[in-house]
Amino acid sequence: MNYLELKEVIKSALKEGLPGEEAQYSIAPGSRNRLSQMDLNLAKVRKAGVLALIENRAQTPYLLLTERTIYPGAHSGQISFPGGKHELEDSDFKETAIRETEEEVGLRQEEYQIISPLTQLYIPPSNFLVHPYLAFADNATDLTREEKEVAKIHRIPFTAFLDESNIQETSVEVSGGFRIKTKAYLIEGLTVWGATAMIISEIRALVRRH
Repeated sequence: MNYLELKEVIKSALKEGLPGEEAQYSIAPGSRNRLSQMDLNLAKVRKAGVLALIENRAQTPYLLLTERTIYPGAHSGQISFPGGKHELEDSDFKETAIRETEEEVGLRQEEYQIISPLTQLYIPPSNFLVHPYLAFADNATDLTREEKEVAKIHRIPFTAFLDESNIQETSVEVSGGFRIKTKAYLIEGLTVWGATAMIISEIRALVRRH
């Protein structure tokens, strides 16, 4: 499936609504409760916006991911989408995703189009309620990572996430040095799990409708 085909398939699938938690939790860590079942105190929850960007490179769709630097925190070294904490000056969570994406990988808003919000999800270890947005870049982009936050930028062919053989159960290290078992995408030497994998699984479910 080339870039234009994938884009049209997803846009068509979005007319039927988002796949939601059912898709997200097909790959969530087994211990994670569904957001719809939680009684969150929104006043005490941190909020974030992230950008799930599919980029056109020689008519092949690539998903943009970042590898976090090593730091004393819950998401140290993990594979994630560009994005971050909602700030008071942000008008909404989409603006948060736009601002943080430019800060982290140097991608300007005029280089892509946001076509839809995705289903929000909660990350218990860091107490973040994440608002993801799906975007497309019709032309290849030139990225520059923010060295303090981003160790590497990864571009993965989106079709790799449609391959069932790339979904496996594995063991990952979480904060505190503990290890848990979870389903993850194991692609090109990367382990994509947790919230990032859950967001990808919702996009994947849109594609699989058609």
